[in-house]
Amino acid sequence: MKLYGNVNTRSFNTLKIRFALAELGAAYEFMPVDLAKGESRTPDFVRINPHGKVPVLVDGDFALPESDAILWYLAEKDPDAKLLPRFDGSAATTQARAQILRFCALASTSFYPASSDWWNATNSNDPAKRSPEAADTALVKVKRGLDVLERTLASGEHLVGEFSLADVTTVSILFALKRRLPLDPLVGHERVRAWYQRVTARPAWESAAAE
Repeated sequence: MKLYGNVNTRSFNTLKIRFALAELGAAYEFMPVDLAKGESRTPDFVRINPHGKVPVLVDGDFALPESDAILWYLAEKDPDAKLLPRFDGSAATTQARAQILRFCALASTSFYPASSDWWNATNSNDPAKRSPEAADTALVKVKRGLDVLERTLASGEHLVGEFSLADVTTVSILFALKRRLPLDPLVGHERVRAWYQRVTARPAWESAAAE
């Protein structure tokens, strides 16, 4: 397999896939793509992903863009790794899989946009586009998402049953937020902090985040 990802290997969408691959122990070749240099818009790359974005997983003749789809594919491909409960038709398994997808969506459609909004509101090269109000609104969105995690973790050590894709994607976006925001966003969310420490102590995370 090949993973085309951001040259910054700690960027959220690239990191979460590298974490999953490390958990799976899967062999793959990492293909760094420098977005600032326009490498995702070259004819060769657009043939792989017409959307011109990373990440993209290539498995033989199969090319798959979109980070959450890649996570799901990898977990389905190796069910013994238990990043996703093996589908058995039962209500419990169906609901657990849906909850895992829910947390993938929370990371991608709540935390990640809030991170981008905060960055754009505070770091634009155009001072006229900087907005303390927009930055504060982004931080409120981050806190709202953390409140959801805090309540969820009251019932277990992981977000959905055992360690799963829900933990993979959520810890990756929180890692990105902790690096980006001026203050630690986990302050006041002690269950989330304890969970974050557990997940980032996993050998696969240490391997993925160190590179």
